[in-house]
Amino acid sequence: MNGSLAELPLGRLLERLAAERLTGVVRVSNGSHIWFDDGAVYLAENEASARLESVLYGNGVTPEKQIRQMLDEQTNVAASLVGADPDAEAMLSRLVHEFNLTVLFELVVPSEHTFEVEHGPVHAVGPHFAEPVDDLVVQAERRLEIWKQIATRIPSVDVVFKLSSSLPDETDERVVTSDEWRYLSLLDGHTSVASVITQTGESAFRVCSSLYRLLLEGLLEEPGA
Repeated sequence: MNGSLAELPLGRLLERLAAERLTGVVRVSNGSHIWFDDGAVYLAENEASARLESVLYGNGVTPEKQIRQMLDEQTNVAASLVGADPDAEAMLSRLVHEFNLTVLFELVVPSEHTFEVEHGPVHAVGPHFAEPVDDLVVQAERRLEIWKQIATRIPSVDVVFKLSSSLPDETDERVVTSDEWRYLSLLDGHTSVASVITQTGESAFRVCSSLYRLLLEGLLEEPGA
């Protein structure tokens, strides 16, 4: 099966393949790959995404180099990592979910990309963290709507921000999250949003959505504002 995402949008394509209980891979012309096991998605990757081994290194137990070797030589790598460190399962599940959702979010944007469905291939990471297609599609499409709102204040990742000189009126204090602090510590009036994304290794959506919230609260401003 092959076609164009302009004629068959990603959400409808994935829902059809889920109904057919596909085990295999969807190869998209922009270099993305979406891996299925019995109709559920367990991995979505593209050439611009972070390396999978660096994401799986989030278990903090198995060295990244060893994970890369496992991906080259073994199958069901995710299950093996969870077996070696059961306490890391919840964290790894969140990391893989975010990894997959970032790729799918980019693919739900209307495009002329073509796709080809191949039955049978299995990725070495294995289906341990497979998720229902419906949930992923809903979340990816929701992110697209949020992204449209973000673009009204952050129209480009070349934008530069700095901390506001004071808290908004009637605000005595504001507790920041660890993620917010990582981003705020880099905003000096010279560092672009693109540089924050690069330096933190986070997805553009995650960084921009956090900065958008801070902008709405009046905690950030553009230099010269």
